[in-house]
Amino acid sequence: MRNKSLLLFALIILAAASLYSAAGNGPVYWSPVASPPDCTALGGESPVAITDSSGATLGYSCYVSGTFVWLAAGGGWGSSIRVAAPASAAIGVDYSFYDASGNDLKLDTTSGGGASTSSGNEVNFALSADQPAEVDLLGATSGAPGYGATATGSVYAVFYCPDETTCGNVLPQLLYSALPTTPWSLSVPIAWDTALWTQWSAEGIDDGGANRISLAIYNEDITAASYTVSVYDSTGSLAGTGTTPTLPPLQSFADGSYGEGGTYGTLLSDLVPASLPSGIFKILIDGGTKYSAVEVLQFSGPAATALQVAYDTTPGASPGAAALRRPNLRRARASGPKPAFRALAK
Repeated sequence: MRNKSLLLFALIILAAASLYSAAGNGPVYWSPVASPPDCTALGGESPVAITDSSGATLGYSCYVSGTFVWLAAGGGWGSSIRVAAPASAAIGVDYSFYDASGNDLKLDTTSGGGASTSSGNEVNFALSADQPAEVDLLGATSGAPGYGATATGSVYAVFYCPDETTCGNVLPQLLYSALPTTPWSLSVPIAWDTALWTQWSAEGIDDGGANRISLAIYNEDITAASYTVSVYDSTGSLAGTGTTPTLPPLQSFADGSYGEGGTYGTLLSDLVPASLPSGIFKILIDGGTKYSAVEVLQFSGPAATALQVAYDTTPGASPGAAALRRPNLRRARASGPKPAFRALAK
């Protein structure tokens, strides 16, 4: 009986070792070399090679990628990114930070159960099945330790998985917090690289007092672009328009992939010079033929929420006039090979 118990214990140890020692550093979020996954349901992509420290291929992963179009860290604001690995398998997580012009942004962050602070443009780690994680963005490294100024920009996120089903179930969120100064805490979704568009709309209320609207527009196109923002009152009549500054395009890399574009955040009342109409109104963000991702926030006294943003069309356009959603231009950026990530620090 003792020998059977020892044998069972040994098998458990070996099984655990097969999950962690293949990379020597964490959960296995890839399929074996001999059987790479089919990732075509994720936009027709090919699997990514995952390598060890010597460059040898450990296996292959599918991936999904996208952008959180606005971060705010420091100066009384904090941003946190939450995600959990689905029950089906482990995942690899890679976040990179950029300023409003799309250039590298060095932030101080904390993650996992430890309180230690890391500094850099990128945070990556691996999560076991069902394991959640939160990365807190404290502020620009140059502003430590007080972080008196608010760092703004965007976050690019890539999630690697051993199969397309697991990747299809990954759903991260970014949370803004102004606690304890202001009781605002709100969550915004990621803008997936495969779900971009040229016109967006939302509905809100901005009376210049307790109710305010802010928005962020992220340039997802390969050319610089400005965006027209129009407001329609409760009768559907145009109440005012404004135009954003020209935002930098996705940066072009030598390998044929694209990096980050520019992002612009503002109060709606600062962008639309005419008085905003009373009551509920519609906001239309029109990029013409240029692709974007958009976030709209409603602040109402002590409460705040992210508004639902819908695909829309240019005013007067026929239903068939809109272009198809653009394919993922940044596929090459995530397509590897990629070194295996370590497990999230406990």
